[in-house]
Amino acid sequence: MIVPTLARMLIREHIYRPIKGKVLALGRQTIAMSYEQLIELLEQEKFPVSEETLKDMKIKYDTQTRVGKETDFISDEFFFNLLGIEKVDVMDVSDYEGADILHDLNEPVPDSLVGQFDFIIDGGTFDHLIDLRMAFENVVKMLKPCGRVFQWNAASNFIGAAYLSFGPDLFYDYYTLNKFADCKVYVAAVDDISQNELWDLYEFLGNAGYGHFYSKRILMTIVMAEKGRDSTYNSIPVQAQYRDAHLLRIYKDNQKIIASSDRKSYKGTKFGIKVSKFKTCMPAKRSIINRIALKYKEKGLVWVYRRSLEEMGFLFRRHLKGEISGFKYVGKI
Repeated sequence: MIVPTLARMLIREHIYRPIKGKVLALGRQTIAMSYEQLIELLEQEKFPVSEETLKDMKIKYDTQTRVGKETDFISDEFFFNLLGIEKVDVMDVSDYEGADILHDLNEPVPDSLVGQFDFIIDGGTFDHLIDLRMAFENVVKMLKPCGRVFQWNAASNFIGAAYLSFGPDLFYDYYTLNKFADCKVYVAAVDDISQNELWDLYEFLGNAGYGHFYSKRILMTIVMAEKGRDSTYNSIPVQAQYRDAHLLRIYKDNQKIIASSDRKSYKGTKFGIKVSKFKTCMPAKRSIINRIALKYKEKGLVWVYRRSLEEMGFLFRRHLKGEISGFKYVGKI
């Protein structure tokens, strides 16, 4: 499902480098937005769509997906067409929602699909699979050189809705070790499964030691990765603390490739930190939070986003307690 937050990310990637050529969605995507919401989102992101284009395009509504039927959600075809993407093929294990390509990603893809796609969207497919090694290999094989994959999958508190929950380092380490040209990985946190926008986003920093993210909220892992011209698919990651010297050297060398990318990290809507308004904290704690907030503001690492004062106080306390390490909070998207 592509909710407003994920649509915003896709639009930003499209602005960074237009999504052209052959596009594949792993599972048909419900576009959880009305026409009016999409137009507003495009305007916010300064994505130009001419009045002539809007007049010429007939609005198409979702009649295929289980969630989208009998709503005012636009169709996946209309969404991608409005972005200038002519066609998106859909792969699924069955013809459940009218897939174009029937294939089980737990099995090797046929040769006819190898090197065929410029952009692949994994809208919560990996967390329903069993053979992850095969799934990763299939995606990399299907991508053309310089092709991109955009993924979001369960990280925690999705019991009953997904087979698996992922740590962000799995994706980062796999794509790094396989010489991808870029890989940005985030953890998104929400308070309710129905929250479809203004997710709190934390960027994974690719730390070489233990990192942790303790939260009672619903968490998702979001990935944007770009295949290089000499990328591989068969390097199997080992978590940082267990790597030998040889693997550590390969990992560091490949990190330099990613560091050279000019793709920017996602950013939320910024507001200046007004530390004097943290009235929900005890005076002594507020003093500590104020000093830390100012310190990080000077370094450009922390910004205040649209959230209640109570939530902001909780956010800083979580960092004070060491509940999050190895991540940078980049805001609400």
